Amino acid sequence: MRKDSINEQINAELTGYFEHARRQKCPPSMKKSLYQRIGLSQQSMWVKPAMAFSFLALTVSGFVWHNHNQHQKLLQAEHDLQVAMHYMQKVSNKTLSGVNTHGIKPAIIVPLSKSMAKI
Repeated sequence: MRKDSINEQINAELTGYFEHARRQKCPPSMKKSLYQRIGLSQQSMWVKPAMAFSFLALTVSGFVWHNHNQHQKLLQAEHDLQVAMHYMQKVSNKTLSGVNTHGIKPAIIVPLSKSMAKI
């Protein structure tokens, strides 16, 4: 039971200390040495966010351009398909009007039967 009260007392003291430390401002010399330790300088603080933003902007613009390009290709393919279907319809109508009523069979059967008769 005594252990629990000691742990609670330690936790309360540490919590109070950290809350007090959080309210205090860091001195500029300490901030500067901290930045030097982790390899950052205050002058280059804006470079990394700027690079990240520019990379994000380039990526988004690349996706937008790709989507627009794909949409243009799809529209061109639809147009080409419409032209091809129109052409096939015209060819089909012209061929049907030019075909005799007997169809293709007489043209194939007659030459085969003549060649068989010669044998």
